[in-house]
Amino acid sequence: MLTLAVSLLFSAPQDWVYKSDLGFVDLDTMQRRSPAEFFKHGEQLRQAGRPEEAAQVFTLIREHVPDLALREAAHFEAAETWFKAASFDNAYREYETFVVRYPQSDRATQAKRMELSSALALARAGRSTGVFGLSIASSSKPGIEFLKASLRRYPREEFTADFIQRLGKFHFERGDWDAAADQFQLILDQYADAPDAVLALWMLGVTSEARFSSVEYDIKPLKDARRHYERFLEEAEKMRRLPEPARRWVDEIQGSVEKRLERVYDLMLEKARRTVKYYEWKGLPKAALLYHKAILKDLVSYRRVLPQFPRREAEADARAALQAAGVPLPAVSPARPDEGKK
Repeated sequence: MLTLAVSLLFSAPQDWVYKSDLGFVDLDTMQRRSPAEFFKHGEQLRQAGRPEEAAQVFTLIREHVPDLALREAAHFEAAETWFKAASFDNAYREYETFVVRYPQSDRATQAKRMELSSALALARAGRSTGVFGLSIASSSKPGIEFLKASLRRYPREEFTADFIQRLGKFHFERGDWDAAADQFQLILDQYADAPDAVLALWMLGVTSEARFSSVEYDIKPLKDARRHYERFLEEAEKMRRLPEPARRWVDEIQGSVEKRLERVYDLMLEKARRTVKYYEWKGLPKAALLYHKAILKDLVSYRRVLPQFPRREAEADARAALQAAGVPLPAVSPARPDEGKK
């Protein structure tokens, strides 16, 4: 019996053929196995670390056995086998065709989820490209295109927004800010009632902030970050009422949003302060005074959102310059004691 089991395990799938009256037959040994036994043979091959041969076994069952339930199971196991073997390209195609062939299956929802997972995994791993059999590069593009195609096919699954979020984070990790922001914005536009909207709004702010290299550069990313963080704080209570885990996410993130927003305000103040210094250096005091006044007005708006935003050196400089020029000072909300920051 042990010899027979070992012989069966190490019989290559191409040695087996299906006969309607006999089941699967090994052409070398003439061993016969029922479709159910052949299915177990595929599972044994997978457990033995031979995923390609296991997938071939499941494919033979899928293509030849008339038992619909067994064919369906074999098709799904072929996809699972490829995924576990990190052959994400093959896994993606198997899950995709499974959903097409068995749309009413109890496994269909899981197959859709795994189709998306396979595409994302392929994007992360990359597909090798080369010439004459030599790999010269690895590209994430096929996986990204597969994922986007699947998301278009399954726009209303409970996990759709989550995978859009994952795609956005994938782009973010690669420093592709535009592509990342597009995915996060897509969630806010089309899945605003999903808990993922909490993370999407947060990541839009983080992405905008990441665009900003230093205070010398374009201030627009900071303005965008400010807009997203302020919106997060404004809509925090509303977002807490979204399905779970939205409340937990809001509670976990809100403190960080406030800290990041304070940093953004500081960077914007520093940008304005440097502009003042530039106009003073150019001998344009009136232009400098306009920016001093703008700094105080900005502080009023900052403290509407963060009432305890601390006093900064730029504020003291602006008040002194305007008082010296006889310009009326705008009202400024109370703040925390001066912490010595600019």
